[in-house]
Amino acid sequence: MVPLLQRRLFCNKSFHQNHRPWPIKQVTKSNFDDSLSEIKQRISTSDFVAVFLQNTGSSSSPWQCVSAFDTPDTAYSKAKSAAERFQTLQFAVCPFTFQASKLTAYPYNFHLFPRDELKLGMPSYSFTCQTSSLTSMAREGFDFNACIYDGISYLSRAQEYAAKVRIGNPMPVDHKTKSSSPTTTVADTVFVERIRTRVRHWKNACTDISTTKLDDAFVRSLRKIVLGSEKYGSRPSITIDVCSERQVQLVLEMLEQSDNLVPLLVPAKSGGIQSVRAVLTSSQEDKNLLKMELQNLEVDQTKRVRGFREILHLFIQSL
Repeated sequence: MVPLLQRRLFCNKSFHQNHRPWPIKQVTKSNFDDSLSEIKQRISTSDFVAVFLQNTGSSSSPWQCVSAFDTPDTAYSKAKSAAERFQTLQFAVCPFTFQASKLTAYPYNFHLFPRDELKLGMPSYSFTCQTSSLTSMAREGFDFNACIYDGISYLSRAQEYAAKVRIGNPMPVDHKTKSSSPTTTVADTVFVERIRTRVRHWKNACTDISTTKLDDAFVRSLRKIVLGSEKYGSRPSITIDVCSERQVQLVLEMLEQSDNLVPLLVPAKSGGIQSVRAVLTSSQEDKNLLKMELQNLEVDQTKRVRGFREILHLFIQSL
């Protein structure tokens, strides 16, 4: 693909004779994280970006070929089925800048190969492949070993969410999680008051330092078991089990009324929310610090799970 990309970038002979080819950076799993900030800067400051993909093959089944007799729905279904059976092994990105009649390109070649990076049993792909396509890629110098062993993995949006759920790390609450509450029922009121009482007793036990120091280790351990007190890092926390999205919203609304509590969502293995964890902070500065830590953790985890789709996300942000 590298020679082919060179030909696409320098199709004008006179331009090619007066300018040296731009060096193409090969990006694999080994240098993807280090190259990400550089690529982000190139895309954000570019005047336009060119992309080029090369697939391993195409479907030859007659029923998958779009014909003039197909309805729009049938044609779309055929094209979708064929596209899903392709496996992109290399993705070329070239941001361009144009300043003072000078065109500058920054080409990158991304070697891609989806694998089970997180040991979660996903993704697992099968795809069609034509030997003529592989032969053409080999003639152009494509490194299949680098692709398979050091290619950048990626997940779809649905797989990303499933991966985060399987990892099971508590997630911070965002604006999408919160929603307007319908009319409060008697059951809602009883549930909220029961949780409010439990959280109040727990906070009092955590903040009553004089009583805690006088108690022996056995009493302190017993109090933690009864109140359900845990630790989130160095901060006290309590886990509140929920059975529905409605209960999640009620717990979040109740925790928002406290200035020193930060809620976290604990995903269930089967999907949805298993519980809400409330973390107790010592001050507003400590609360802001915890939120910053959670945000950085979310960014690192998203980057780890997302893989190459991080580049596609950069394209969307630059629009």
